[in-house]
Amino acid sequence: MTQLTPCTILDRKNGVLEVTDDHQFLLCDEVWDMSPVDSACSSNGYTPRKHGNNVDNSMNPITKQDFEHLFDAYVQKEIKYMTGLGYINLLQTNHSVAICRLKAINWFIHCQRRFNFCIGSVFKALNYLDRFIDMNKCHGWSYWMMELLSLASLTIAIKFGETCPPSLREIQEGLEYCFDAKLIQKMEMKILKSLGWELNSVTSCTYAQLIECELHNHLKLVGRSRLHEILLASSLDVKMLEYRPCVIAMSGLRCVLEDEQCLSHITSFIPKDQTQNIQSCYNKMQEILVGCEKSESNRNPSSPDTVLTKELQVAMNDAQIDLSFIDEPAMKDSNMIKRKRVMEDDDDDDCAIKHKKYVN
Repeated sequence: MTQLTPCTILDRKNGVLEVTDDHQFLLCDEVWDMSPVDSACSSNGYTPRKHGNNVDNSMNPITKQDFEHLFDAYVQKEIKYMTGLGYINLLQTNHSVAICRLKAINWFIHCQRRFNFCIGSVFKALNYLDRFIDMNKCHGWSYWMMELLSLASLTIAIKFGETCPPSLREIQEGLEYCFDAKLIQKMEMKILKSLGWELNSVTSCTYAQLIECELHNHLKLVGRSRLHEILLASSLDVKMLEYRPCVIAMSGLRCVLEDEQCLSHITSFIPKDQTQNIQSCYNKMQEILVGCEKSESNRNPSSPDTVLTKELQVAMNDAQIDLSFIDEPAMKDSNMIKRKRVMEDDDDDDCAIKHKKYVN
């Protein structure tokens, strides 16, 4: 019997996410693992939408049997959540898509820091984004289309990972376009159908959270935070898509943990045919981190990444956009946008605020 999960719907007028118990449901056959890792965010000092909560609360330890079972289950599942062999080539040959993906990741990270989202929500959003692009190719997509895709990917992820999500208007601060709730909901449905409702993605962060529970006595708060930062930085480079999530997580662990006994223990759970890839993945990860450090040192201190300013945000609503182009890729961009303008009527529920600076 298929389980029905109450649907998180969008309040168009107020732009907020809310749960309804009426006839609208998310129909999902996917089995979600219920494990000690589910509480990893709360155990790591995470409190929704409050800043500075970096108390080193102890990770919930798990039994050896639980760890082995979950790690093996993740290894078996991770492949179906990975992109195809041609996806890296797509990103390397389609510069515009690659740039939009990079901007999306930076925006995901920005939102995670601003709203204190669970780190897993960022990785799930990126996974949805990558898999959707891989399936649909997105050739010829305009920037607003990629922004809408990025936004919908994140809103889906936070519905499953956050207990106190921000309003849709809040979360769109820093984007070039402002989309109304109904349009976002339609894009969410496009993503869900395209991914076959397979949302419980196994990512490098999934392994990281499991490993943190296993090594709670060896990996303190600083080490856990550093591991998350390394995995996020690595996600910016398309070359990391060559590796399976378990290999990426293990390589990241090597960057923060020097205890050879612990490293050997975790490595023993990696498939034998994948252990040979850990060293090359680790080397690439080191190159990425060196590049990030150079970029950080050259950054203008007066323009931190925590401040995004948009003088003008273009409003896009359901009446303007026809999302059937996703089902009919040949449709021209000019036919997708019926009209594009900035709404100036403050009484219009779908309008964006004109000439507004967004500063966190």
